[in-house]
Amino acid sequence: MVHISPSPFADREVRPAILTAIVLLAQAVIAKNVLDVELDIVSQFAPLYVFIAYQVSQLRTRGAELAFDAAIVLTAVGVLTLYAAT
Repeated sequence: MVHISPSPFADREVRPAILTAIVLLAQAVIAKNVLDVELDIVSQFAPLYVFIAYQVSQLRTRGAELAFDAAIVLTAVGVLTLYAAT
């Protein structure tokens, strides 16, 4: 009998971590190549701070995961919008 291991993406801690990494990379590329600005340290890692809040909160329901996922993306969008306006 073949044992199929569950997908690592099924873990409620892995998906937000991967999303955070993708958002941080996209934010860096957009800031450097599209907006031609250099983000300060707080703005650069703002989505990471939201992910840290998710880890500290210990909320592992699907709703909490989706809320933090949205907050991570919206934080990056907000930072880029503020830098685009200046």
